[in-house]
Amino acid sequence: MTRSYAELRADYAAGRLSPVEVARDALMRAEAAQRDFNCFALIDHDRALAAACASESRWRAGAPLSSLDGMPISIKEFAQVEGWPTRYASAVTSDAPAPRSTPFAARLLDAGAVAIGKTRAPEFNWKGVTDSPAFGVTRNPLDPSKTPGGSSGGCAAAVAAGVVRVSIGSDAGGSVRIPAAFSGVLGLKPSFGRIPMWPNPSHFSGIAHVGPLAASAGDLSDAMAVMSGASVDDWTSLDDPGFAQRLTVARIAPDIRIGLLNPAQWGGCAHEVGAAMAQAVAVLRENFQVCDASFDLENATYVADRLYRLGCAQIFRTTPAKDHGLLDPALRSFVRPVMELATDDYIDLMRRRDALGAQLAALFQSFDALVLPTVPILAFEAGRNAPADQGSDDWMAWNPFTSAFNLLHVPALSVPLWPRGSGLPVGLQLVARFGADDVLVALAHWIEAHPSGLFARGG
Repeated sequence: MTRSYAELRADYAAGRLSPVEVARDALMRAEAAQRDFNCFALIDHDRALAAACASESRWRAGAPLSSLDGMPISIKEFAQVEGWPTRYASAVTSDAPAPRSTPFAARLLDAGAVAIGKTRAPEFNWKGVTDSPAFGVTRNPLDPSKTPGGSSGGCAAAVAAGVVRVSIGSDAGGSVRIPAAFSGVLGLKPSFGRIPMWPNPSHFSGIAHVGPLAASAGDLSDAMAVMSGASVDDWTSLDDPGFAQRLTVARIAPDIRIGLLNPAQWGGCAHEVGAAMAQAVAVLRENFQVCDASFDLENATYVADRLYRLGCAQIFRTTPAKDHGLLDPALRSFVRPVMELATDDYIDLMRRRDALGAQLAALFQSFDALVLPTVPILAFEAGRNAPADQGSDDWMAWNPFTSAFNLLHVPALSVPLWPRGSGLPVGLQLVARFGADDVLVALAHWIEAHPSGLFARGG
């Protein structure tokens, strides 16, 4: 799908294009992408076309429900959507249809969005690539020999393949931003609670977020405006009535203060990542105030790593022993480091989290946004948990830059960079203070409009 949501709205309003035509095209593309990349868990032609027909009637009457009316979307398979199963990419789960939708999905459907299906994820969303014993390997549309990342890899592949402009994923340790970086799309992990989550995954200690992957900042904004807001289903959800309006007018202030995370902390980056970051920082310095910033990212990543593994360990513990043989065999080794942690260990992690949160909040007294890589590597071979030269199968070992911001609840956005001479993108990660998601969206708009070829594929 090459036309943005804004362009589709103009076409619908002028009668040049019908939501039904667009839905049929998206469904055709979805079937092709599923054959080529295994990125869909479910494609629902009947439901999508019924929603598109209803949208067509509203547009003809000049009464669309929202800016998303008639816009094709897809949703990661972790989320409950009424009438669709919630399999978590696992053979040990039920294929019974969900009796109700999670709040963000209900909001999308009520806004007239055309949900075409559910996208693939690794089993129980546990890792930063997308494959599972039950449903196979998902591949990157930019290079099918490579992984699209994960756990929202199916979402990223659906957007990168041009099936939809927006796909809704989840992120507890980088699961929106990693596939965005590997697949050349935008990926936002919003402020904690910005998009309500139900059922709430309590075993992940408040590090799990819902977030969109999108083809452009405008499309991302449209989806965020509809999904965001407090819900009685999620007591942690954020009540911010002015947020949708701030997104609509999101434009970057010329006096924005950008903090560049100390490049010494990027030591293990691939050459392509380091080179692209240097070029991006040079462009930012030409236009904004950019100063070095210091934050104990390593400590925050460690604490987030422990809490993430504890959440995964709970999944393992609550799966009946008779079904352990059906689970991804690498899950057992992934959770082994935290299986013996005691209550005192957990309390110590919480204390460290509090101190790190205060440190980051103090940093944002001096800066409006923080800049660093999303991941230190490019997309690697599909079907692997880690690059072949890593020496271990632990996916967290190659992911040192994303999970800290889950831990501390602040918004983080991955924007694609396209280094000349490389067929694969690099992720530029932008981070802001809690609640300032609109600042990141404004930066994304500015980056997209910049004439530098670094920010445009093929530039």
